[in-house]
Amino acid sequence: KLFFSTNPEMSGKDVIEFYRTRFQIEFCFRDAKGFTGLMQSQARDVAKLSFNFNASLTSINLAKVLARERGIPFSMASCKTMIHNAYLLERFICVSGIKPNRRLNDKLVKELIEFAAIAA
Repeated sequence: KLFFSTNPEMSGKDVIEFYRTRFQIEFCFRDAKGFTGLMQSQARDVAKLSFNFNASLTSINLAKVLARERGIPFSMASCKTMIHNAYLLERFICVSGIKPNRRLNDKLVKELIEFAAIAA
């Protein structure tokens, strides 16, 4: 791979680090636009736009922290799918009136929540 820089005083290590950081920022904005509604606001007020940007990017960061804590690869699509599945499962249990034994059903609940998550 070849990496280029217009700054001749940058070391090769710095160039690679800058590229790596740049791509992380691009992935963050891509996920924010695609999954957390970064571009959905119709506000024109600076404070409202700032709130929208912060809420959207904070959602991405919280999802990354959750993935890191669980020791799973980060994928915003998988995170959104798992949160949706957990909500549906909780809703089904609530509406049915069943009082499940969480200890006995723990493996099944985890399997249902992770259903359709992308294996990275």
